[in-house]
Amino acid sequence: MKILVVTPRIPYPPFRGDKLKIYNIAKHLSKNNSVKIMTFRRSESQLKDLANFAKHSIEIETVKLSLFESLFRTAAALFSKIPFQVAFFKSSKMKKKIGEVLEKEKFDAVYYHLIRSAQYLTKTGSGKTALNVIDYTDAVSLYLTRFAEIEKNPFKKFFIKMEQKRIAGYERIAEKFDTLFICSKVDKQFLLDKGIKAKIELLNNGIDTSYFKADDTDYDEQRIIFTGNMPYYANYDAAIYFADEIFPKILQNAPEAEFFIVGQKPPQRIKALASNKISVTGFVPDIRKEYLKSAVNVAPMRFGAGTLNKVIESIALGVPVVATKIAVGGLPEELEKFIFVAGSADEFAAHVIKIIKDPSIRTELMEEGKKVISDLLSWDKVVAGFESYLSAEVQKLKS
Repeated sequence: MKILVVTPRIPYPPFRGDKLKIYNIAKHLSKNNSVKIMTFRRSESQLKDLANFAKHSIEIETVKLSLFESLFRTAAALFSKIPFQVAFFKSSKMKKKIGEVLEKEKFDAVYYHLIRSAQYLTKTGSGKTALNVIDYTDAVSLYLTRFAEIEKNPFKKFFIKMEQKRIAGYERIAEKFDTLFICSKVDKQFLLDKGIKAKIELLNNGIDTSYFKADDTDYDEQRIIFTGNMPYYANYDAAIYFADEIFPKILQNAPEAEFFIVGQKPPQRIKALASNKISVTGFVPDIRKEYLKSAVNVAPMRFGAGTLNKVIESIALGVPVVATKIAVGGLPEELEKFIFVAGSADEFAAHVIKIIKDPSIRTELMEEGKKVISDLLSWDKVVAGFESYLSAEVQKLKS
């Protein structure tokens, strides 16, 4: 098949959740198919990243979209019903470029990545005959609904609710596509319950099992880790919640415990948490090593949607996970037995203390978890299923 991928950001380096997913999908699809990516660039310095796609025989074209243009479009959206995050990536140049590419080249499928790309659905040229699919990954309106529930600042809450209302209406654009992909059953059911009349299929977040592979590294039995892209507000909130409300309870019973917040671009509020018991590392080049030298990985998310890479990665490495229900609600049922789910700060602290004091949890329970992750969520298997689906649907269109 010849596949066009439309995504809002250059998917490199693959550190963020959205970049990580599309990078791996494109890379694995390119083994048996011709893949071309259309995306935005902010600056000319990003052009150096494009060489990373050539080695996988992936063609990539970019359209310049400055931050000023994005902010202008977002401000203009105040006088419309368009979601701000959609307006942020609005570009007549991209719309024109996609139309030109579809007129010039014959594609079997066009894969629009994230709700922000839905505005570029183009049914001209090969876009009229191609399979057009959209991957929301998460139900964004679900994420924003949960966000609004825990936000205390009335000004922020107002704007979150405004965006939630806009997204809730805009999500129906999925009905214009042949298939809508979503990463979890929870998110899928949420959209169905809203009455969205689209063909909805699951496309799980995967994992690179060749990289996230456990070894015999010694670990610190007192080390607690939280990972994530720290400007992402769900991660920001979770780190503060753990440091302020859960970690002090842990120290009462495990006074030697230490908490490490690992992730790129920590805001000042996160940096301010640093103490003799809490370390804020910022970006690290090898997240695998950070997991492996920790006794337990925590995911104290209070809002969000979809599935969390931090949970999948930790299980793949055999590192026990303690998480809130929201953090794991979108994961396959087969993984439930390998995650300690907590409903309160007290319960969360108790689970962490239990893992710190019982090393057998890591050596026995998590050994099985590593195999289950590999069988379910390796990128090879996730993308093979996705590729098979696209191929079958393309054949239906042609017959």
